[in-house]
Amino acid sequence: MQLIPSLDLLHGRLVRLRHGDPAQATFYTLSPEAWMERLAAAGARRVHLVDLDGAFGQARQGAFTRFPTRFPRIRFQLGGGLRDRATLQEVLDLGFDAVVGTLAVEQPCELKGLPGDRIIAALDLKDGRIATRGWQTASACASSDVYESLLVLGFDRALVTDVGRDGTLEGPGLAATALVAREGFQVQASGGLRSLADLEALTKIPGVVGAISGKALMEGVLSLDDPATRAALEGAA
Repeated sequence: MQLIPSLDLLHGRLVRLRHGDPAQATFYTLSPEAWMERLAAAGARRVHLVDLDGAFGQARQGAFTRFPTRFPRIRFQLGGGLRDRATLQEVLDLGFDAVVGTLAVEQPCELKGLPGDRIIAALDLKDGRIATRGWQTASACASSDVYESLLVLGFDRALVTDVGRDGTLEGPGLAATALVAREGFQVQASGGLRSLADLEALTKIPGVVGAISGKALMEGVLSLDDPATRAALEGAA
């Protein structure tokens, strides 16, 4: 089990959204570069980046594109608005793993031929249904059909967010995470993580390999000075 820091970026600034709602945004004064330096020093081995401008259909941000070369010991995964194959390939060429939501749900065949170990399907659940387009739209696709299509194509890595818990520090969505893991995915759980005890609860779900934390790390609820936190950051995923 690996603790994976999340950096959500809006207009080049670090931000956390409550329930994925841009109207409920908390901006942080710390720069993305400074926060990345602290995470690298604490031993982070994988970092999750979210381009919220891209997720909401705006021009993509470019400030973070140098991170894979600047921090070569960290494996980066990038999501937010990757809705066509050309954009996906560009992200892969920059050295990121690609977190794919809308395209993976609505047109999974577009992923055919891409490396399965570098594509992570964002299977985000809102009120029990898969949400797409920056969590703003409930998908018309049946969840079971989406899971089957991805697995048949060889994509068995998934990031599962319980949207209702994201940014709340109310604990992870264990039921949503377990639901997708049971389908045969290697799951990164996201949304609501508040303590190392939550991380321990997730380790008991077969198929869960990582847990993403944004707010808890940024606000010191999970301290980078805690040896247990550092050990979790260095864990395998």
